[in-house]
Amino acid sequence: MKKPRLMIIVGDRAWTLAALHLACAMSRRGETEVLLLKMIPVRHPALLGTEAGFLDFGAEDAAALEEMVATAEDYGVSVNVHLFQYTNYWPGIVDAAAQVQATAVIARIPPPTFSYWQKYRRWWLRRRLARQQQLFFALEDLQPSLIWTPSITLQNDISRILEQHRA
Repeated sequence: MKKPRLMIIVGDRAWTLAALHLACAMSRRGETEVLLLKMIPVRHPALLGTEAGFLDFGAEDAAALEEMVATAEDYGVSVNVHLFQYTNYWPGIVDAAAQVQATAVIARIPPPTFSYWQKYRRWWLRRRLARQQQLFFALEDLQPSLIWTPSITLQNDISRILEQHRA
């Protein structure tokens, strides 16, 4: 049976590193494959899939991805990095998850001006991914399942959910 593929949408540095530590701890135990996905906005839909579509992917972005790959290597885990161009962010996440055949997606939904809008986005993303038989996790929902010590200890919340999803 194939290992579950856990896809992390790269966001701000602190959030992404927390999600990466979680995923690497799971992967180290041999339970998952880890994918890092950098979403790159394009300036016009005609630029999708072209070199010009990477104009907004700079040296800082590349350095941040290299740092994250180095963090994963410290765990002894290999990480697959994918660059994904999009014109619409939220449907882009769903399309990217389908393209890389992720089992589950970890993404940050930033707090908007209206609190109900964040709940709606979470519901929408969960629903769209479920149509593709994929799971959605917001790291904020998983905080109680993490215990931060000099090393990270993962309680089996995500592992249990992934196992149930496989069955």
